[in-house]
Amino acid sequence: MNYKDFLFSCSKTKVLLIGDVMLDRYVVGHVNKISPEAPVPIFLSEKSKQVLGGAGNVYNNLVSLGVKTTLISAIGKDNIGNQIEKIVKKIKNNNVYLFKEKNKSSTIKTRYSVNGQQLIRVDEENTKNFSSLVYKSILSSFKKELLNHNVVILSDYNKGIFTKKLTNELIKLSNLNKIPVIVDPKSKDFSFYQNAFLITPNQLETVQITNLPCNNNIEAKQCGKYIMKKFSIKNVLITRGDKGLTYIGRKENIHVPTKKIEVFDVSGAGDTVLAVLSVCISNKIDIKKSLELSNRAARIVVGKIGTSTVDLKELFEEERLFLNKRNTLLELKKIVSEYKKKNIKVGFTNGCFDILHLGHINYLEESKKLCDKLIIAINSDESVKKIKGKNRPINNQNDRAKILSSLNLCDHVVIFSQPTPIKLITSLKPHIITKGGDYKKEKVVGYKEIKKWSGKVHIINFTKGMSTTSIINKIN
Repeated sequence: MNYKDFLFSCSKTKVLLIGDVMLDRYVVGHVNKISPEAPVPIFLSEKSKQVLGGAGNVYNNLVSLGVKTTLISAIGKDNIGNQIEKIVKKIKNNNVYLFKEKNKSSTIKTRYSVNGQQLIRVDEENTKNFSSLVYKSILSSFKKELLNHNVVILSDYNKGIFTKKLTNELIKLSNLNKIPVIVDPKSKDFSFYQNAFLITPNQLETVQITNLPCNNNIEAKQCGKYIMKKFSIKNVLITRGDKGLTYIGRKENIHVPTKKIEVFDVSGAGDTVLAVLSVCISNKIDIKKSLELSNRAARIVVGKIGTSTVDLKELFEEERLFLNKRNTLLELKKIVSEYKKKNIKVGFTNGCFDILHLGHINYLEESKKLCDKLIIAINSDESVKKIKGKNRPINNQNDRAKILSSLNLCDHVVIFSQPTPIKLITSLKPHIITKGGDYKKEKVVGYKEIKKWSGKVHIINFTKGMSTTSIINKIN
């Protein structure tokens, strides 16, 4: 699954989303003293922001992916509800049914944090059911919109939207029209979600509903089978935090581990998974690819602070950076940083590489032997003219970059226009610099600098009789 294919899939997908919308408030500040009134820290507020939470975050993620989405929800007729409504109206191309009720308060979760670390979360909520009129309105809107969509999401945060009767009816209507229903559950009674296409409990919810352990892949599979059998649910996806995702279906069971990264905030990661999965299921994308994409999306949002979304560029940035060999310096800095985290040895070499010949190939082969990943920096056209004369280069910089990119010996190509590649070297800090010819190491650009981070310079002998100049002379 590549960027263009998934972009097309997102543009085709139409999601009908029903769920509990809430307000997520983030207050950032600092603590520098203890209160004289009690042994507690004094939090000094500096700034705050408000975003949609719960089903609202699923909605934001879908919109961010370019998915046409209809949201159906209910909130209290209060100040918090007004703020939710205000945010919703700012979202472009929205299609929203937001019902309000006087005797019901809207939910707000306020998180206080210092240096990215959450100190405390304060919840204000009322989980009582809405009036029968609200439920009739939700069902009426659902019936009106159902056939205009190809997948249904029930985002249950246990704030009063989903009664058993309503939930069963939503699933029944969807099944009659052969529209898959994906459920993110919060009810401790999974009979609410009977006959759903897919349910996505987290590890704790899975343990609570099955009374079975869920600490490894085998146990997760047993839990999934139990849920499928007892509640007539076709497929189960258990989100297991840093252990990854486990999918249990009738035909196959798949476990997708997650990469270890620095986690800033897990808020809303499940919402992001739900959004990506809805696109995949709607377009019948292979389940393994679907899980890998969902896992990648979750990994991106937990690296952000607060309830966040993921867009298509972020989702495929890794593919774009690592599979596209031609990179900018900014891109290479990210790539080299990732390589170093994995103890991958980075090599660096530079030159004009005008007409590629055997000497170049031999030189690059020897360079590649010294490292895991080889970065080739090539002089820009203007830079080559200054070095080689007005009739050079024979091949322009884009052609030279493309030719080098086609070689297995080359991992990344970058073009530089400065007189020397010193800026690239000091920015990337490679483990090894290679240079061809009869240079003394001390004369190689970057020799002094690379010693600062314990890198090395290697001189590689040229292949005798092979040079671009001699080839041009032969042709002439």
